[in-house]
Amino acid sequence: MAKGNPNLKKAENTQLALEKFGKYLVAESRKNLTRKKKNVTNNLYNSLAYEVTTGPNSLNFDFLMAEYGEWVDKGRKAGKMPPFGPIYAWVARRKFQFRDNKGKLLSYAETARKVMIKIKAKGIEPSEFYSRPFNLGYEKLPAEIQQAYGLDVEDFLEFTINQLNKKYK
Repeated sequence: MAKGNPNLKKAENTQLALEKFGKYLVAESRKNLTRKKKNVTNNLYNSLAYEVTTGPNSLNFDFLMAEYGEWVDKGRKAGKMPPFGPIYAWVARRKFQFRDNKGKLLSYAETARKVMIKIKAKGIEPSEFYSRPFNLGYEKLPAEIQQAYGLDVEDFLEFTINQLNKKYK
């Protein structure tokens, strides 16, 4: 998944450490979505990805997902009415309908309105499907990056010394 400057050989080990972190983050986030039953359409699940890009003097790591993934991860505080469209679509996809006082099924639209009122009153609990594995993986990352960067510096110094030896022989 890495792209960018192919001549950035000196950061190969660091790049591999970031690649490993990206694979871990995507795999754990997908497991959490499935385990927490937040995977109705597979759109969010399939959108999870990472990118490691190289620049002339830098490495960059990006975690990518569908725009609404942040709401699924962080939840929603009480007090504000959510938009009707996504709630209606969620209710209809799950074929989820409440009943009225007489036992008759409410329409998807009426059910969606009741769900919206409940969300406004109580909010939505955070799932932390990606923030939890990110934090756990990030705690381990500094040691791996330090070690990988040390190997990269060692390789760079060895290359430089060899170049100097060739030049001054």
